[in-house]
Amino acid sequence: MRRAKPKYKSHVCRGFTLLEVMIAAGILAVGFTVLLQAHITNLRMIEYSRMRTKAILLAEKKIAEIEAGGVSGREENSEKSPRFYCEKVITPVRIGNKLLSGVSRVEVVVSWKDGKRDEKVSLVTYLVK
Repeated sequence: MRRAKPKYKSHVCRGFTLLEVMIAAGILAVGFTVLLQAHITNLRMIEYSRMRTKAILLAEKKIAEIEAGGVSGREENSEKSPRFYCEKVITPVRIGNKLLSGVSRVEVVVSWKDGKRDEKVSLVTYLVK
């Protein structure tokens, strides 16, 4: 028995329609936009972390200088760095009205401007003479 030939030739689709290509391009564009925004946010966070680390290291350096017998009392903006503002406050320690002799509270505050925001790091230690 012979097979009957179809009246119409079947069309074999080999490729994508313009609509499919446009939809794929749109999905890729949205994906790349999301990735780019995530990358920009990541770069901002890296810069913030870098500045915060520098501020902490500067504060630790100032505390080490004070422990080595450096400054007493209050000192502001002793650091020559244009991005950081450093303030040191050394006060005697009191419990109630009683002054503890030989014990001092040392606070070092390092602040900087991060875009429109003011950021700061504060380190506190106690020194016994």
